[in-house]
Amino acid sequence: MPFRLTAVILIVISFAWLPAWGQQVNQQQDCSAADANCAQVPQNPMQNPFYLFPWMTQTMPPVASGLNAQGMSSEWMNMQWMMMMANHFMNAPIDEATRFGILDAMLRAANMQMLEGVMGGANQAQMWFPSQSKRDIPANTVSDSLSDEAKRNLYQSLMAFSPLSLRDMISIMADKMPVADDVSFDDAVDSMKLRANEINFKFVGHSPLWKDIAAITGEDTPRVEIFSFCDAMVARKVLDYAPEFIVFIPCRIALIEDADGKLWVMTLDWDVNWLNLAQNPNSVLDQELRAEAIRIRDGIRYIMEGAATGDF
Repeated sequence: MPFRLTAVILIVISFAWLPAWGQQVNQQQDCSAADANCAQVPQNPMQNPFYLFPWMTQTMPPVASGLNAQGMSSEWMNMQWMMMMANHFMNAPIDEATRFGILDAMLRAANMQMLEGVMGGANQAQMWFPSQSKRDIPANTVSDSLSDEAKRNLYQSLMAFSPLSLRDMISIMADKMPVADDVSFDDAVDSMKLRANEINFKFVGHSPLWKDIAAITGEDTPRVEIFSFCDAMVARKVLDYAPEFIVFIPCRIALIEDADGKLWVMTLDWDVNWLNLAQNPNSVLDQELRAEAIRIRDGIRYIMEGAATGDF
Protein backbone atom coordinates (compact mmCIF):
# COMPACT_ATOMS: atom_id res chain seq x y z
CA MET A 1 0.00 0.00 0.00
CA PRO A 2 1.37 3.45 -0.83
CA PHE A 3 3.10 5.07 2.10
CA ARG A 4 0.91 8.18 2.41
CA LEU A 5 -2.30 6.20 1.94
CA THR A 6 -1.29 4.10 4.94
CA ALA A 7 -0.95 7.26 7.04
CA VAL A 8 -4.39 8.47 5.95
CA ILE A 9 -5.96 5.11 6.88
CA LEU A 10 -4.39 5.25 10.34
CA ILE A 11 -5.80 8.73 10.86
CA VAL A 12 -9.28 7.70 9.74
CA ILE A 13 -9.19 4.65 12.03
CA SER A 14 -8.69 6.96 15.00
CA PHE A 15 -12.10 8.55 14.29
CA ALA A 16 -13.81 5.16 14.05
CA TRP A 17 -12.42 3.79 17.29
CA LEU A 18 -12.83 6.80 19.56
CA PRO A 19 -16.57 6.36 20.34
CA ALA A 20 -16.09 2.72 21.32
CA TRP A 21 -13.22 3.62 23.60
CA GLY A 22 -15.31 6.28 25.25
CA GLN A 23 -17.98 3.70 26.03
CA GLN A 24 -15.40 1.41 27.58
CA VAL A 25 -13.99 4.20 29.74
CA ASN A 26 -17.48 5.18 30.92
CA GLN A 27 -18.24 1.54 31.75
CA GLN A 28 -15.09 1.38 33.84
CA GLN A 29 -16.07 4.56 35.72
CA ASP A 30 -19.57 3.20 36.46
CA CYS A 31 -18.15 0.06 38.10
CA SER A 32 -17.77 0.13 41.85
CA ALA A 33 -15.26 -1.92 43.80
CA ALA A 34 -18.11 -3.52 45.81
CA ASP A 35 -19.91 -4.78 42.74
CA ALA A 36 -18.27 -8.13 41.97
CA ASN A 37 -20.51 -8.64 38.94
CA CYS A 38 -19.50 -5.39 37.30
CA ALA A 39 -17.88 -6.05 33.93
CA GLN A 40 -14.51 -4.41 34.21
CA VAL A 41 -13.30 -3.54 30.71
CA PRO A 42 -9.54 -3.16 30.47
CA GLN A 43 -8.22 -0.02 28.85
CA ASN A 44 -7.55 -0.44 25.16
CA PRO A 45 -3.89 0.40 24.56
CA MET A 46 -4.85 1.96 21.22
CA GLN A 47 -6.15 4.92 23.27
CA ASN A 48 -2.53 5.92 23.45
CA PRO A 49 -0.99 6.11 19.97
CA PHE A 50 2.51 6.05 21.42
CA TYR A 51 1.88 2.44 22.46
CA LEU A 52 1.52 1.51 18.80
CA PHE A 53 4.18 3.86 17.44
CA PRO A 54 6.65 4.59 20.27
CA TRP A 55 8.97 6.41 17.89
CA MET A 56 6.37 9.20 17.71
CA THR A 57 7.18 10.28 21.26
CA GLN A 58 10.25 11.94 19.79
CA THR A 59 8.28 13.60 17.01
CA MET A 60 6.14 15.91 19.14
CA PRO A 61 7.27 15.78 22.79
CA PRO A 62 4.67 18.32 24.07
CA VAL A 63 1.83 16.17 22.76
CA ALA A 64 3.46 13.01 24.06
CA SER A 65 3.73 14.48 27.55
CA GLY A 66 0.06 15.43 27.42
CA LEU A 67 -1.02 11.83 26.99
CA ASN A 68 -1.13 10.35 30.47
CA ALA A 69 -1.70 6.79 31.54
CA GLN A 70 -5.41 7.13 30.76
CA GLY A 71 -4.65 7.58 27.07
CA MET A 72 -6.72 9.85 24.83
CA SER A 73 -9.53 11.02 27.04
CA SER A 74 -11.00 13.62 24.69
CA GLU A 75 -11.56 14.46 21.05
CA TRP A 76 -8.95 17.19 21.44
CA MET A 77 -6.31 14.61 22.29
CA ASN A 78 -7.41 12.52 19.34
CA MET A 79 -7.02 15.57 17.09
CA GLN A 80 -3.49 16.10 18.41
CA TRP A 81 -2.59 12.57 17.37
CA MET A 82 -4.07 13.16 13.92
CA MET A 83 -2.11 16.39 13.54
CA MET A 84 1.07 14.69 14.66
CA MET A 85 0.63 11.82 12.21
CA ALA A 86 -0.14 14.22 9.37
CA ASN A 87 2.91 16.32 10.27
CA HIS A 88 5.24 13.33 10.25
CA PHE A 89 3.96 11.53 7.18
CA MET A 90 2.86 14.41 4.97
CA ASN A 91 5.27 17.27 5.66
CA ALA A 92 8.62 15.58 6.11
CA PRO A 93 11.11 15.97 3.23
CA ILE A 94 9.94 13.15 1.00
CA ASP A 95 13.41 12.04 -0.05
CA GLU A 96 14.27 11.52 3.61
CA ALA A 97 10.91 10.01 4.59
CA THR A 98 11.12 7.38 1.85
CA ARG A 99 14.66 6.23 2.57
CA PHE A 100 14.48 2.52 3.28
CA GLY A 101 16.39 2.96 6.54
CA ILE A 102 13.71 5.39 7.77
CA LEU A 103 10.80 3.33 6.43
CA ASP A 104 12.20 0.17 7.97
CA ALA A 105 12.62 1.74 11.41
CA MET A 106 9.11 3.22 11.38
CA LEU A 107 7.39 0.03 10.23
CA ARG A 108 9.35 -2.18 12.63
CA ALA A 109 8.28 0.10 15.48
CA ALA A 110 4.59 -0.67 14.87
CA ASN A 111 3.31 -3.06 17.56
CA MET A 112 1.47 -5.60 15.41
CA GLN A 113 0.85 -7.91 18.37
CA MET A 114 -1.19 -5.16 19.96
CA LEU A 115 -3.09 -4.59 16.70
CA GLU A 116 -3.82 -8.30 16.53
CA GLY A 117 -5.25 -8.07 20.05
CA VAL A 118 -7.49 -5.19 18.99
CA MET A 119 -8.74 -7.01 15.90
CA GLY A 120 -8.84 -10.44 17.50
CA GLY A 121 -6.84 -12.00 14.69
CA ALA A 122 -7.82 -12.71 11.11
CA ASN A 123 -11.46 -12.63 9.99
CA GLN A 124 -12.88 -11.45 13.31
CA ALA A 125 -15.02 -8.65 11.84
CA GLN A 126 -14.13 -6.34 14.72
CA MET A 127 -13.18 -3.51 12.39
CA TRP A 128 -15.48 -1.22 10.47
CA PHE A 129 -13.75 -2.04 7.18
CA PRO A 130 -16.25 -3.51 4.71
CA SER A 131 -15.48 -7.06 3.65
CA GLN A 132 -16.89 -9.80 1.46
CA SER A 133 -18.97 -12.62 2.83
CA LYS A 134 -17.52 -16.14 2.89
CA ARG A 135 -17.75 -17.75 -0.52
CA ASP A 136 -17.87 -21.47 -1.23
CA ILE A 137 -15.70 -21.72 -4.34
CA PRO A 138 -15.02 -25.10 -5.96
CA ALA A 139 -11.35 -26.10 -6.15
CA ASN A 140 -9.36 -25.08 -9.23
CA THR A 141 -11.89 -22.42 -10.28
CA VAL A 142 -10.59 -19.46 -12.29
CA SER A 143 -11.84 -16.15 -10.88
CA ASP A 144 -13.31 -13.19 -12.71
CA SER A 145 -10.93 -10.27 -13.17
CA LEU A 146 -10.75 -6.65 -14.24
CA SER A 147 -10.46 -5.39 -17.79
CA ASP A 148 -7.16 -3.96 -19.01
CA GLU A 149 -8.63 -0.46 -18.83
CA ALA A 150 -9.87 -0.93 -15.27
CA LYS A 151 -6.52 -2.33 -14.10
CA ARG A 152 -4.70 0.52 -15.81
CA ASN A 153 -6.87 3.08 -14.03
CA LEU A 154 -6.44 1.27 -10.71
CA TYR A 155 -2.66 1.12 -10.84
CA GLN A 156 -2.33 4.62 -12.27
CA SER A 157 -4.36 6.00 -9.36
CA LEU A 158 -2.22 4.07 -6.84
CA MET A 159 1.01 5.27 -8.44
CA ALA A 160 -0.27 8.84 -8.50
CA PHE A 161 -0.36 8.87 -4.68
CA SER A 162 2.72 6.77 -4.01
CA PRO A 163 5.93 8.57 -3.04
CA LEU A 164 7.86 5.37 -3.79
CA SER A 165 9.49 4.81 -7.15
CA LEU A 166 9.03 1.73 -9.27
CA ARG A 167 12.56 0.67 -8.25
CA ASP A 168 11.54 1.03 -4.59
CA MET A 169 8.47 -1.16 -4.97
CA ILE A 170 10.26 -3.84 -6.95
CA SER A 171 12.97 -3.89 -4.29
CA ILE A 172 10.34 -4.38 -1.57
CA MET A 173 8.83 -7.30 -3.51
CA ALA A 174 12.20 -9.09 -3.73
CA ASP A 175 13.74 -11.26 -1.03
CA LYS A 176 17.49 -10.92 -1.56
CA MET A 177 20.73 -11.89 0.12
CA PRO A 178 24.31 -10.89 -0.68
CA VAL A 179 26.62 -13.77 -1.49
CA ALA A 180 29.77 -13.97 0.61
CA ASP A 181 32.86 -12.62 -1.17
CA ASP A 182 34.68 -15.93 -0.88
CA VAL A 183 31.85 -17.86 -2.60
CA SER A 184 32.09 -18.15 -6.38
CA PHE A 185 29.12 -18.15 -8.72
CA ASP A 186 29.49 -21.85 -9.49
CA ASP A 187 29.90 -22.76 -5.81
CA ALA A 188 26.71 -20.86 -5.00
CA VAL A 189 24.87 -22.81 -7.70
CA ASP A 190 26.15 -26.13 -6.38
CA SER A 191 25.06 -25.22 -2.85
CA MET A 192 21.56 -24.33 -4.04
CA LYS A 193 21.08 -27.60 -5.88
CA LEU A 194 22.38 -29.72 -3.02
CA ARG A 195 20.17 -27.99 -0.46
CA ALA A 196 17.13 -28.26 -2.73
CA ASN A 197 17.69 -31.98 -3.07
CA GLU A 198 18.12 -32.28 0.70
CA ILE A 199 14.63 -30.88 1.36
CA ASN A 200 12.98 -32.63 -1.62
CA PHE A 201 12.52 -29.55 -3.79
CA LYS A 202 12.75 -30.76 -7.38
CA PHE A 203 15.08 -28.79 -9.67
CA VAL A 204 12.89 -28.25 -12.74
CA GLY A 205 14.53 -25.54 -14.81
CA HIS A 206 17.56 -23.37 -15.54
CA SER A 207 17.90 -20.23 -17.66
CA PRO A 208 21.46 -18.92 -18.23
CA LEU A 209 20.12 -15.54 -19.33
CA TRP A 210 23.51 -13.86 -19.48
CA LYS A 211 24.70 -16.29 -22.18
CA ASP A 212 21.73 -15.41 -24.39
CA ILE A 213 22.40 -11.70 -23.93
CA ALA A 214 26.09 -12.10 -24.75
CA ALA A 215 25.28 -14.20 -27.83
CA ILE A 216 22.88 -11.57 -29.15
CA THR A 217 24.98 -8.48 -28.38
CA GLY A 218 28.44 -9.95 -28.82
CA GLU A 219 29.45 -8.11 -25.66
CA ASP A 220 30.30 -9.14 -22.11
CA THR A 221 27.41 -8.81 -19.67
CA PRO A 222 27.03 -9.33 -15.91
CA ARG A 223 26.27 -12.94 -15.16
CA VAL A 224 22.65 -13.74 -14.27
CA GLU A 225 21.04 -17.16 -14.12
CA ILE A 226 17.58 -18.29 -13.02
CA PHE A 227 16.89 -21.61 -11.30
CA SER A 228 13.43 -23.13 -10.86
CA PHE A 229 12.36 -25.47 -8.06
CA CYS A 230 9.03 -27.11 -7.32
CA ASP A 231 7.12 -29.24 -4.86
CA ALA A 232 4.46 -30.71 -7.15
CA MET A 233 1.95 -31.66 -4.45
CA VAL A 234 2.02 -28.22 -2.84
CA ALA A 235 1.71 -26.65 -6.28
CA ARG A 236 -1.49 -28.65 -6.83
CA LYS A 237 -2.96 -27.45 -3.52
CA VAL A 238 -2.10 -23.85 -4.31
CA LEU A 239 -3.68 -24.09 -7.75
CA ASP A 240 -6.81 -25.62 -6.24
CA TYR A 241 -7.08 -22.54 -4.05
CA ALA A 242 -6.51 -20.12 -6.96
CA PRO A 243 -5.42 -21.26 -10.43
CA GLU A 244 -4.02 -17.78 -11.03
CA PHE A 245 -1.14 -18.68 -8.71
CA ILE A 246 0.34 -20.47 -11.73
CA VAL A 247 2.03 -17.16 -12.65
CA PHE A 248 4.25 -17.62 -9.56
CA ILE A 249 4.96 -21.32 -10.12
CA PRO A 250 7.51 -22.86 -10.09
CA CYS A 251 9.52 -21.10 -7.40
CA ARG A 252 12.35 -19.21 -9.07
CA ILE A 253 15.66 -18.20 -7.50
CA ALA A 254 18.02 -15.92 -9.40
CA LEU A 255 21.76 -15.58 -8.94
CA ILE A 256 23.01 -12.28 -10.34
CA GLU A 257 26.13 -10.18 -10.55
CA ASP A 258 25.60 -6.45 -9.95
CA ALA A 259 27.41 -3.43 -11.37
CA ASP A 260 30.22 -3.80 -8.83
CA GLY A 261 30.71 -7.51 -9.49
CA LYS A 262 28.95 -8.40 -6.23
CA LEU A 263 26.83 -11.57 -6.31
CA TRP A 264 23.25 -11.62 -5.03
CA VAL A 265 20.66 -14.37 -4.69
CA MET A 266 17.04 -13.25 -5.08
CA THR A 267 13.47 -14.51 -5.27
CA LEU A 268 9.93 -13.14 -5.14
CA ASP A 269 9.03 -12.44 -1.52
CA TRP A 270 5.71 -13.77 -0.29
CA ASP A 271 4.72 -14.66 3.23
CA VAL A 272 1.35 -15.98 4.40
CA ASN A 273 1.92 -14.18 7.70
CA TRP A 274 1.01 -11.01 5.83
CA LEU A 275 -2.55 -12.36 6.00
CA ASN A 276 -2.60 -12.65 9.80
CA LEU A 277 -4.92 -9.65 10.25
CA ALA A 278 -6.92 -10.09 7.04
CA GLN A 279 -10.60 -9.43 7.75
CA ASN A 280 -11.83 -10.86 4.44
CA PRO A 281 -12.87 -14.48 5.20
CA ASN A 282 -11.82 -15.51 1.70
CA SER A 283 -8.21 -14.57 2.52
CA VAL A 284 -7.99 -16.99 5.43
CA LEU A 285 -6.18 -20.14 4.30
CA ASP A 286 -6.98 -23.54 5.76
CA GLN A 287 -4.39 -24.78 8.22
CA GLU A 288 -2.93 -27.41 5.86
CA LEU A 289 -2.36 -24.99 2.98
CA ARG A 290 -1.02 -22.33 5.33
CA ALA A 291 1.47 -24.79 6.84
CA GLU A 292 2.61 -25.91 3.39
CA ALA A 293 3.05 -22.31 2.23
CA ILE A 294 5.22 -21.57 5.26
CA ARG A 295 7.26 -24.71 4.60
CA ILE A 296 7.85 -23.69 0.98
CA ARG A 297 8.98 -20.20 1.94
CA ASP A 298 11.28 -21.58 4.63
CA GLY A 299 12.66 -24.06 2.10
CA ILE A 300 13.39 -21.36 -0.46
CA ARG A 301 15.13 -19.34 2.25
CA TYR A 302 17.20 -22.40 3.19
CA ILE A 303 18.28 -22.87 -0.43
CA MET A 304 19.16 -19.18 -0.78
CA GLU A 305 21.18 -19.20 2.43
CA GLY A 306 23.19 -22.08 1.00
CA ALA A 307 24.01 -20.00 -2.06
CA ALA A 308 24.84 -16.95 0.05
CA THR A 309 27.22 -18.79 2.36
CA GLY A 310 28.46 -21.60 0.14
CA ASP A 311 27.43 -24.14 2.77
CA PHE A 312 26.11 -27.47 1.54
